[in-house]
Amino acid sequence: MAVRTIPILATLLATVSACSSSRPEPEPLLPVQTVLGGTPITFQTGVEMFELAALEDRRTDGDGRLYELAGHDDPAVRARAAEVLGRLPYPDFGAIVTSRLAELLEDPDRTVRLEAVFALGARNDPGAVSLLLAYRNEPEAELRAAVIAAASLYDVPSVRAEVVIALRDSALEVQCQAVEGTARWNPTEPGAEAVDRALVDALSPHKISETFDSRERARGIEPELSWRILYSLARRRSALGRGAFLEYLGSDRELEQLFAVRGLGRIAGDAEIVKALIAFLRDDRAIDWRMRYEAVVALGVHGDAAAIPLLLRLAKNASVHVRAASIGSLASFPDERTTVLPVVRQGLIDVSASVRVAAFDAIARLLEPEEALKTLGRNATSDDPVVRAGVAAALEHLPSARSLDLLARLAEDPSLRVATTAVSSIGAQEGDAVRPLLHRALAHDDNGLRLAAVLALRKRPDRADLELLERAFTSSEGDVSNEIAFNVLQNLGEIGGERAEAFVTKASGDPRSHVRRVARQVLEEKFGTAVAARQVTLEAEGPPPFPGRGFPRWQVNPVVELSTTRGALVFELFPTEAPQHVYNFLRLLEEGAYDGLDFHRVVPDFVIQGGDYRGDGNGGRPWRGSALRHEWTPQDFVRGSLGMPRNEDPDSGGSQFFVTQRPTPHLTGRYTLFGQLRDGFEILDRIEVGDRILGARILDPRRGKGPPRPPGGP
Repeated sequence: MAVRTIPILATLLATVSACSSSRPEPEPLLPVQTVLGGTPITFQTGVEMFELAALEDRRTDGDGRLYELAGHDDPAVRARAAEVLGRLPYPDFGAIVTSRLAELLEDPDRTVRLEAVFALGARNDPGAVSLLLAYRNEPEAELRAAVIAAASLYDVPSVRAEVVIALRDSALEVQCQAVEGTARWNPTEPGAEAVDRALVDALSPHKISETFDSRERARGIEPELSWRILYSLARRRSALGRGAFLEYLGSDRELEQLFAVRGLGRIAGDAEIVKALIAFLRDDRAIDWRMRYEAVVALGVHGDAAAIPLLLRLAKNASVHVRAASIGSLASFPDERTTVLPVVRQGLIDVSASVRVAAFDAIARLLEPEEALKTLGRNATSDDPVVRAGVAAALEHLPSARSLDLLARLAEDPSLRVATTAVSSIGAQEGDAVRPLLHRALAHDDNGLRLAAVLALRKRPDRADLELLERAFTSSEGDVSNEIAFNVLQNLGEIGGERAEAFVTKASGDPRSHVRRVARQVLEEKFGTAVAARQVTLEAEGPPPFPGRGFPRWQVNPVVELSTTRGALVFELFPTEAPQHVYNFLRLLEEGAYDGLDFHRVVPDFVIQGGDYRGDGNGGRPWRGSALRHEWTPQDFVRGSLGMPRNEDPDSGGSQFFVTQRPTPHLTGRYTLFGQLRDGFEILDRIEVGDRILGARILDPRRGKGPPRPPGGP
């Protein structure tokens, strides 16, 4: 990573109003501090940076002050202003912000132009599409790449056509951005096949064969492009990618091979695909657990009995994720119960809770309902909440009065992980007894149970829900209260009627930006009523974090260590790119907020997620109470990236965090990235649901030991 000089949030007096005509004065700064880290950084401070910090934090233009700063003499101020403009929510802030960013596209400073391009993409104002496309043929490759990346965030025909053309650009960075852009689009839209064909055609210069050697690769497609094409074809579930997936299954490059395997599991299967996957898994070459996992999942999806012997063997694999996936895939063969059940039953006593949970799901799908209920019922009293939650999830497959009785008991479980899972499974049941149970959860004081009930009731809209839904909207406070609110509005849209419409209309003036946005969408789509957007400035909650006051003026990025039950994870943090998120993470770390918390979510070959004090995915206590504002950047999510989870509201960050297990380009520009794993990649791969964080610390430079170097590859 190169040395970067980036405008950064700076100090503000707690009483300063961004809408005031007065200007904040800079406060004394702490001295520059050297800490253990790798990448040198430089912070910029000054009165204008203080102002921009406040404007960004309150999501306001400051009665026009932001537009003035966008025309400042200092290009660093203009660049920071462009970044802040891009974080004002659309459509609350509409054409005036877009037009100001359009002016910055002509700025003499290159950094300002790049910031303006990214901002136009992040805001997703339809009026910006033509502006961005006007710059698609810029002579500078980096600017063309930024334009294509920003434009691809809009899934509209004009953009799709231009991005497909960019696949043939002379610059590799532009081609890569074009490919990643195609992965963001809906693959069921008209013209999707033409996009897939263009991706497949882009692979044609490079063919893998038995005589393949480095000279052939030198004449072919760049590996940085090829894996991205395979990734996009897999994400788009493209049947046209079949030949490419089969061919690149034999690649000697990790990411090409990984996304080829993943692609074969996301398209319709046939005997040739199954045969290729079986041969791949039997190959003596060293392939990592992610590839085995994806291949095992694919075999389960395709359901060819020829895979059973191999799946039985892999159910004893050293990797927890591979064992769990193998047992899950064996459940795809109900006609072979006699063969697969002994191994599935072995999974019930596996040392790993993740494997046992996979076995519960398989038992529910393979056994007769009564027999499956006996097995699940015996495990519903386990001391491990991960196991009890697994029982609750598996009961979704067994609609019956007895299942509902067991789920009703689990919905009262002291573990919120178990209780919220049970409420979700209740929503999958049938019968007259379901709605009263969901109403009980909806009336509960706990927001997680309320949210689970709201989402479950969405599938069965009824006017009987109105009063409780309205009460949940108005009375919910704290974690996920905003998420409850905008989901309630969507439920009301499904129910319809004058009462629902009146409630949603009132909510269109809610002080919460995303709640207003959803209310307007529901009114337009469900009730045929248009409501104008309006600007609402967020209340000041004290000064935002800034270098020299909120955190030290480090000379290099700080490095932290999370000790887990599996080993240590060492992260380099990015305070220049995401100052609020880094400050939040360090503040919580120093307060011991993460000590003893578990990893509540693991999606193998995607992410691990932790930092939730509730344990069910609904908890998030940022340092000052209110949710974090997003700090999206163009920086790529790669293997080991440290990011902030969120719901549909972009400004909904909290105490949780996730770490990616492979490149995930579709997250770039849509989630905040605030760090990167530097050591502990083998630990990242071993973590499963229920593993805990034992402690965390900022590494002390006086120990004389720098952060370990990251492994090679992406």
